[in-house]
Amino acid sequence: MATVTAFIRTLKTDKGKSVNVRFRLRDGRDFQVFHKSNLSVNPEKWDEKQQKIKARCIIDEKERKTFDTAVNERKALIKSIYLEKGRILTSDLLDTEIDKKLHPEKYEIKTEIKTVLQFFDKFLKDAPDRKDKSTGRPLTKNSLNQYPATATYLKEFAKSMRKSDFEFSDIDQRFYDKFVEFLQKHQITYTKQKQDKRKTISTKVVEEKLSAQNSVGKHIKVLKTILNDATRQGYNSTNHYSGFRVFMEEVDTVYLNESELQQLRDADFSETQYLDSARDWFLLLAWTGCRFSDLSKVTKTDIKDGFITFRQQKTNTRVVIPLHPVVLEILEKYEYNLPTEISNQKFNKYIKEVCQQAKINSLETTTRTVGGKLTTETFEKWQLVTSHTGRRSFCTNMYKRGLPTLMIMSVSGHKTEKAFLKYIKIKQDEHASLMADKWAEMYGKGNI
Repeated sequence: MATVTAFIRTLKTDKGKSVNVRFRLRDGRDFQVFHKSNLSVNPEKWDEKQQKIKARCIIDEKERKTFDTAVNERKALIKSIYLEKGRILTSDLLDTEIDKKLHPEKYEIKTEIKTVLQFFDKFLKDAPDRKDKSTGRPLTKNSLNQYPATATYLKEFAKSMRKSDFEFSDIDQRFYDKFVEFLQKHQITYTKQKQDKRKTISTKVVEEKLSAQNSVGKHIKVLKTILNDATRQGYNSTNHYSGFRVFMEEVDTVYLNESELQQLRDADFSETQYLDSARDWFLLLAWTGCRFSDLSKVTKTDIKDGFITFRQQKTNTRVVIPLHPVVLEILEKYEYNLPTEISNQKFNKYIKEVCQQAKINSLETTTRTVGGKLTTETFEKWQLVTSHTGRRSFCTNMYKRGLPTLMIMSVSGHKTEKAFLKYIKIKQDEHASLMADKWAEMYGKGNI
């Protein structure tokens, strides 16, 4: 049976110096190989019998544990390599195999990157290690999900152009115009099955899909990010893409005013647990101004002395939020825990059902660019409510209450007034009514 032993060798000149830990793999009398590791230890601290740091040695416990664990892990690694290679193993081969296991990136077969999609594949592989420029933190899940989505569209676009890939020199204004047109209006193919009396009939369906302007803009933004990275790494030498326009338009979105929030609060969902929980989540969002991703991570330790304090994940901004009476009521309901955690996707589905049952059904008209054309649609308000409606409601309602913009921003965590004002969704008639009220305060009703 194979055994692995850790040991050290010392010379007279090594006194007081750290030496490398060595390993011997032995299987019977006639087979042994050696490995000199990069782990090092002071000989005076080494326990030869126990093959670890002496128990009586005064040393930081964390350092002791780290070293002893590393020795045991190296033993296990050597054994696993022997089980894989058998008696063809030599000391030199063992060193190589250990290095492969510890540093696999050194042994990857690197293909020469010459095209856009080749580089995009490399970018996707490296994406989880990328950091947000403003916070230095790993990218959010939403950002990481956007990259492969753009890659998929780019590959589909290549197929539509009867290409397998694009040269970097292909990315010019002509490419941009055609890619935008493809994103705005493209076809998706899927198989539709229909059950006949005796058999299943499969039909190939080609369906036209129209994309909203902001969706197109997101894909162009990602493409420019990819090309900028390719330029920095020396794969791309063209800069035609620098003039590509990233489409963004302000979309008509809704907020719930305080009366509508009260409707939600008064609605009885005690018979339907998931709706009751979704309603409470929304009210917490609407009276704290938090993003759903931040609020779902708040714990009891973040709630103290009448405030919620934490750092926002997206911006790394520290916010201190006073507990509104509605928030306090919900926290007491859950014994200062938050409602049962739920995914953002499910929440967006449930909150629509909540708002529909609470009769949040005023008609709302939205205008946006879809497929390159301006379209106007009318919905009942509950159909437009999402998790972000809560944060938008907080900002808008506090603004209507006359609270100073900087005060609201300090709670919501917005860094610029420009970004904050995008959340203010007051209609023209509401602005006019607010101004009339202010004039009444300033000049007296009889003088207007």
